[in-house]
Amino acid sequence: MSDILRIPGNVPSRCWGSAYKGFVWALGMSDDFSLDFEEQAKRAFDALDRGLAAAGTDRTRLITVQVYLYDIGRKGEFDRWWADWIGNEPQHWPMRSCVQVTFAGNNKIELLAVAACPDSDGDG
Repeated sequence: MSDILRIPGNVPSRCWGSAYKGFVWALGMSDDFSLDFEEQAKRAFDALDRGLAAAGTDRTRLITVQVYLYDIGRKGEFDRWWADWIGNEPQHWPMRSCVQVTFAGNNKIELLAVAACPDSDGDG
């Protein structure tokens, strides 16, 4: 039986991600909700990069990313930041969608990703 890898979070009872049988599920969100939208987005990208790295993969292996925004009217801004972060190589672009949600507190963005783990033989 394969073990599930858990990436520790900064809130009790939650983790930043999990890995199992060659797949990684990772969360990117800001650790400081007092920041503006752009700064929270930057921190979300950084957190996602750290979570992916902790599981042995990176953004070039993303399969899908679900983007949750506090205001869909700001998607155009986010799209520019996304393009800078994801890069110019189409082979690295995941399937992505954006939706507007109502967050608790002053959270403005969350990224929920699934990636492939390159060093896995399929047994976790």
